[in-house]
Amino acid sequence: MINQMLLAIFLITDFAYFLFLHNSPFPWFALAGTAIGLAIIMFCWSGTKYLLFNIMLLLSAAVFSLAYNWSSIF
Repeated sequence: MINQMLLAIFLITDFAYFLFLHNSPFPWFALAGTAIGLAIIMFCWSGTKYLLFNIMLLLSAAVFSLAYNWSSIF
């Protein structure tokens, strides 16, 4: 269970950092769309077996979208 959580956080962290380095304004919509798309694919493919992975994927995408856009929001 902890492996699912850590993998989701690791995937989103790396992708968010990649987007941050290669784009001047942070593309939060690309990060959110990727997380939602991967969560839908994983849910349709495996059902509720990897539900914790999907939840952590979406939560970490929301957290990192806020973290990298903090200066734009406030």
